[in-house]
Amino acid sequence: MLVLVSEEDIQMFEYLRKFREHFPGRKFFQLIDKIYDMGNLEDAWKEVKSNKGCAGVDKQSINDFKKQSEQYFREIQRAVKNGTYEATPVLRKFIPKGDGKLRPLGIPTVKDRILQQAAKNVIEQIFEMKFLDCSYGYRPNKGAHQAVEQIKKYVQQGYTWVTDADVEKFFDSVDHKLLMSFVAEEISDGKVLSLIESWLKAGVMNNGDIEKTTEGTPQGGVISPLLANIYLHEMDEQITKIYGVRMVRYADDFVILCKTKEKAERTMKQVEEILTGLKLRLNKKKTKIVNVNRESFGFLGFNFKRTGGKLFVTPGKKAIKKFKEAVKVTTNRRQPVKPKEMVGRLNSVIRGWGNYFKIGDVRWLFKNLDKWIRTRVRTFIEKKKSGYARMRISNYVLRTGYKLASLMTLIKPHSL
Repeated sequence: MLVLVSEEDIQMFEYLRKFREHFPGRKFFQLIDKIYDMGNLEDAWKEVKSNKGCAGVDKQSINDFKKQSEQYFREIQRAVKNGTYEATPVLRKFIPKGDGKLRPLGIPTVKDRILQQAAKNVIEQIFEMKFLDCSYGYRPNKGAHQAVEQIKKYVQQGYTWVTDADVEKFFDSVDHKLLMSFVAEEISDGKVLSLIESWLKAGVMNNGDIEKTTEGTPQGGVISPLLANIYLHEMDEQITKIYGVRMVRYADDFVILCKTKEKAERTMKQVEEILTGLKLRLNKKKTKIVNVNRESFGFLGFNFKRTGGKLFVTPGKKAIKKFKEAVKVTTNRRQPVKPKEMVGRLNSVIRGWGNYFKIGDVRWLFKNLDKWIRTRVRTFIEKKKSGYARMRISNYVLRTGYKLASLMTLIKPHSL
């Protein structure tokens, strides 16, 4: 995901950057007024509104908030300014993971989401000045595609021994005291620190019962990815200081690249020690050391394997399977929808998945998937329209008449 910055963000960053230049050893203070600034709250509201999402424990939806947004802005501003704002417990929801298990999400109220976004707008700029280049997740103008390209460069430079690492239950294991100490290294505004801590300790509403949160950050919170980057920055600093080691991290997923097996094994032990200091641990079952010349490894949904001196980057098996399942659901013939409506939904699936994976070596795969997709679309149309029962719908008709998107056109125009 590529995170872009607004004009207001740029102005804020310039203000904070100049402060750092003039006072390199001082912490940032008096930030709370910039967080509850009405313009910042309105910008935060636009972001929250565009991301949609469901209601929190107060059952207030985006549309409900919209009806009296000006009044709610004033209430939020007054409460934060007076130091009386209280974070609301997040609503526990579960979504399926790729391995069949469930991933817990914490859904804050709309008000908390707006205030978290407003806080993120300000403090993210501070930590962006210290974050390292090896971190790519949830950062302005950085994303998964840049992370993949960086891995390719390292492999070309001879870093072919790869530690595919997995931190066990990271978001559930973040130590609150350590995290707050890392935030306090840059920020001395007590009200901002209290605000962040209140979100960490707000609790979780699970089946009607409120559970205390003594550790971890809720997945689903607007500010959680930034807090994760602040926490794992400590790991970034220590690992990147190890001689002969390269690292690429995206949130809590990361790979470490070395030139020899011995170096990779020694580094693995050092990484375990570093994580122990952060009260984290590696998932031994999912963490492995591979030689990319002989074995493949997965990262961010991509599969990496070097053959004949060339590193091939392709969508992983799970990613392909998940995509095909989404296509099957969308093209299910039993749906009471018209063909063009179905194609419209299908195009969103095709473009979303295709634009993410098109940077890989995907021409052969995309070509074959396009053929398979067209077959499913033809079957759907023939089921709905008896006039086509004995005639084949051409590719031209699918493209021009039904406006069916093609994976191949995402990398090579006019290839359908």
